[in-house]
This record gives sequence, C-alpha cells and structure tokens, in this order.
Amino acid sequence: MPLFIYEAVDNSGARFRESIEAASEENLKNILRGKGLLPISIRPDTDTRKSLVAKRITSKDLLIFTQELSNLLESGLPLDKALFVLSEHTEKKVLRNIIAEVYRDIQRGQSLSQAIGKHNVFPKLYVNMVKSGEAGGILDTVLRRLVSFLETTIAFREEMMSAMIYPLLLSLVGGLAIAVLMLYVIPEFSKIFEDMGQALPLPTMLLMKMSKGLASYWWAIGGIITGVIVLLRAYAKTSEGKTFIDTLKIKFPLIRKLIIRLMIARFSRTLGTMLQSGVPVLEAIRISREVVGNEVISSRLDVLEDGVRRGRGIAAPLRDSGVFPPVVTQMVAVGEEAGRLEETFLLIADRFETESRSLIKRLVSLFEPALILIMGLIVGFIVISMLIGIFSINEIPL
Repeated sequence: MPLFIYEAVDNSGARFRESIEAASEENLKNILRGKGLLPISIRPDTDTRKSLVAKRITSKDLLIFTQELSNLLESGLPLDKALFVLSEHTEKKVLRNIIAEVYRDIQRGQSLSQAIGKHNVFPKLYVNMVKSGEAGGILDTVLRRLVSFLETTIAFREEMMSAMIYPLLLSLVGGLAIAVLMLYVIPEFSKIFEDMGQALPLPTMLLMKMSKGLASYWWAIGGIITGVIVLLRAYAKTSEGKTFIDTLKIKFPLIRKLIIRLMIARFSRTLGTMLQSGVPVLEAIRISREVVGNEVISSRLDVLEDGVRRGRGIAAPLRDSGVFPPVVTQMVAVGEEAGRLEETFLLIADRFETESRSLIKRLVSLFEPALILIMGLIVGFIVISMLIGIFSINEIPL
C-alpha cells in the first residue's frame, strides 16, 4: 500500500503528524475521522519508505533508546533534556531524527506518549505503557519494565533464529552441491556417453534428461518459482489470504503445537507487562490480541474482550475462547482470585517460551537427519546412475 504523510488535529486542538500506509487518500481520511482526528493536509511520502528500508529501526535500536532514556531519567535529568541528549548522540540517523521530533513536540507542551504515538517505530504497547506511566507518575518504572520486556522478547527471538541457522545452512550447501552436479558435472559425462553411441541404462538416461532440462530451462524454472512466491505473497496480504494462511498454520500437524505455544507466550507476556504497568485491562487485551500475529486466534479472543467488558472477569472468557489449554485458564483463575493477574500472565509466558524452545529443539533434531537423508538419497541416485552408465560402457564389445 502507498505511504502518506498527514497532519491532523483532535478536538482539543493538539496537532498530529505521522507517516502511515493507506489504500488511498480517501481511505486515510476515513481512518483519521474514525480516530476523532480532523485532517489538515495529506501528501504521498516518497522519502520515508526509502530511508526506513535503507536503515530500518530494529527492536534492538528501540531497546537501546529505552535503556538510555531510562538511565538518563534515573540520573535526575529532566525528560526534555534527556531527549535532547539522545537526539544528538544516538548512533542511527533515522532514529536520531525521530527523537529530535519527539523532543520538539515535548517542547511544544505535548506528553511523551503523544509525541511518540505519531511515529510507527513505537508499537502501541510501548505508547500505552508510557501513557500509563505518565498518568501514574511512574514513567521511570515503566521504562524499566519496557526494557525488561524488550530484552526478553529479543533474546527469545534470537534463540529461535539461532536454532534454525544450521538446518538452513545445511539446505543451502546441499542444494548448491546438487545444482553443481546437475548443471556442470553430469553434462560432461553426457558428452562422453553420447560419443560412445551406446544405449544407456534407464536411471542414467533419466538423470541425463533431467540435467539437460535443468540446464536448458533454468530461467523458466526460476521464473515460475519467483512468480509463485510473488503471487503467494500478494495473496497473503489480502484478508482472505491471511485468514487462509493463519488457519493453515494452526492446523498443520507438524507445527501446530509450536505455533499455538508461541502465540500464547507472546499474548501472555504482552498482557502481563501492560497490566503490570497500569494499562487499563480492555486496552491491554486489545493490544495483546494485535501482537498475536494470527487473525484466526485473534478473532477467537473477541470473547475475552467482550467478557471483560460485561464484568465476567478474565478466566471464564479465556476458557470460552478455546485457545488456551485448561492449565492456563486454571492458573489465570487462581491469579485473578489472588489479585496477581499480571504476575500470572508473565509466569505463563515464561512457561510457554520454555516449552517452545524445547519443542523447536526437538523439531530441529528430527529435521536435520531427515534433511541429510534426503540430500544423501538425491546425491546417491546421481552417483549410482552415473556408475551404472560407466559400467555399461565397459561391457561394450571391442
């Protein structure tokens, strides 16, 4: 979708400026009116996308900013001066410019949550936690909790990625080895066999035909694969496609258990952190649903938000959603009765993150030998087919 920069004001006269994606200018106007904002100007953003692609602000950048801001505030520096220092000394230019804008908005009398809320680099969770910290006068405490949340989230993500590096590397090396054999080695043997003019065994003939087809039409094969990927990505961006893929994720036997555990861990950690920081329960649930990353699961959690709004508490609607296993709903019920709901959700997050790590390790331990076996079978077929062909040459009468 195209990117637009808009300026708008709310009912109190506060001015907002942000870069945002929308289907069209008219669509963006409707979105702004739905948020209670009156658009002043809207124009296509031609620079922001390029700069963010070139120097994307990562979760680590956000973590470093939060750590430094928290340290400066704890040392007694006022918020505006702390932001000014960071706007001058932050390493990444894109983030430095954003901090400078936040600093200028603070100077104009806006709160920190209002100022950072204009920039997409700060997630809704971040903005709402800062807002609750300002309301309760505990901004420094909330920033420390944000640091802890970001550290845990980043560490978990990196651990998951590290577990996948070896299988991916093995697939890449094995694929390259097979490609070299098919595109360079086998064609040389094919010339020898053709010069001999001898009928070849069936496996050798099949191998030679596959090699010849791959060498002649690699561009068509590559084009078809690229086209399929592009079409699938375009389909995944549609509402129907996203729902289909999200449904497939939670129904596919091999990864279903892992996907569910990852989503429960993500939802629980977000909700627990926000409740711990004083964010209203309904707002915390709404944002936690958004970070789940699965439309099907998120829609099932509608019943949770509706149940809390009707005063049913959290444990009963959570059970009705059918997403969480009984042990989770029981833990939430106990935590709710004891008045320690936020701690309970953080404990649930810790438990399911640990289970996810263990499950990923088991899946990888199964995937690695399976991948080696498949690569071995392919290479074995190539070698045996060539050897059969060579032995058949030796049987030619002199």
